[in-house]
Amino acid sequence: MENTTRLDELESSGFIVIPIKGVSMNPLLYSYSSHVLIEKLEGRPEINDVVLYVRDDGTQVLHRVMSFDGDVALIRGDNTYSLERVPISDIKGVAKSFWRSGKENSHEISVDDRSYKLYVRFWNFSYPIRKLWFRAKNKLKRIVKRIIRKEN
Repeated sequence: MENTTRLDELESSGFIVIPIKGVSMNPLLYSYSSHVLIEKLEGRPEINDVVLYVRDDGTQVLHRVMSFDGDVALIRGDNTYSLERVPISDIKGVAKSFWRSGKENSHEISVDDRSYKLYVRFWNFSYPIRKLWFRAKNKLKRIVKRIIRKEN
């Protein structure tokens, strides 16, 4: 019920502030310490926008738009390695600023801020390397587990 209320609030007021739960947007956003100002989506999102969308099961997700395929956005979290196909009609809002609570230097960072734009550029540029590292690390873990099982 709370989720529907927040979406209703977004629809009626044009914006909401939400706390983050989960790790899919690390290192930009951290679970239970980051907050995001979301504005109601008017029109079509842009590539690199962090958007709020609703999955078929009702789960609300905050991920980044990577590209488009017609009326479908290809979206992925900054800390994930697969794309999700999201109809643009399921996108409810777009992030306008972020901040973390509990940090000494905590301050609001606008999506128009130069440091944020540099982060986005670096994070997208480094994606192939991070994905390769992620796969290699997981493969190594599986090999180590097999060796341990054989020894026992």
